[in-house]
Amino acid sequence: MSSRRDVIGGLGLAFVTGLAGCSALNSPDPTVVDTEVDGGIDSLFGDTDIYVVVQNDGGAGDVDVTLELLDSEGTVLLDETQTVEFDADERKRVTFSVDVPEDAEEMNATATAA
Repeated sequence: MSSRRDVIGGLGLAFVTGLAGCSALNSPDPTVVDTEVDGGIDSLFGDTDIYVVVQNDGGAGDVDVTLELLDSEGTVLLDETQTVEFDADERKRVTFSVDVPEDAEEMNATATAA
């Protein structure tokens, strides 16, 4: 037989667990699925458009999409972030128009809920 304390404690835990589940469903869950360079990787110098494809598997909301260009030693040469609004379960291509430094060797793109 359950006591009043057991029932109230159980309800509190169920409420907190329910809230945690709702907040997880309502926030974006973005992942970078592809990056593309306008004109191919060989044109990765000077003014270039770089496209970052992001899939949001969560709820609607703002997503910070960040592009980094690094040299051969891992030093960040360019770091640019755009905040983009996503619907639930939406995929978007985000365009970065950047001036690529000549010594850029590597490109990293990330997406996080804003």
